[in-house]
Amino acid sequence: MALLVPTLESALPLIEELPKEAGRLAKAFCPGPITFVFKASALGKLVTGGLDTIGVRIPDHPVALAILKSVGLPLATTSVNRSGEKPAASGAASRKLFGGQVDWLLDGGPCRVKKPSSVVDLSHYPFSILREGAVRKSAIEHVLFR
Repeated sequence: MALLVPTLESALPLIEELPKEAGRLAKAFCPGPITFVFKASALGKLVTGGLDTIGVRIPDHPVALAILKSVGLPLATTSVNRSGEKPAASGAASRKLFGGQVDWLLDGGPCRVKKPSSVVDLSHYPFSILREGAVRKSAIEHVLFR
């Protein structure tokens, strides 16, 4: 499960620890298309249905950030796609895919970044890159392992 947050610090109640490397990665790539995987706290496990880890991402979209700051809570999220298919990259594509199955759709315009987020597992050492997405593996490694 991935949660959207306005800052890494806002995820602190949901994670066991915030490694200093997460701060370096956030400074380099956030807000943006990078998801951090942390060991879930007891509260985080309630949110994830008992999973030991939790994903956290700071979105690079003014509407999403405004909603997150206004609500003051992390928001659960997923990509807009059917399993195994590419995600929708615009409100119109989302509406076409799921239009009659959702109560409302907030259209913030087309996605600027067409690749999925990169995923970095910071839940145990050594840290690892689970998925290279919009942020190149070499860029993450440069910040993570310098």
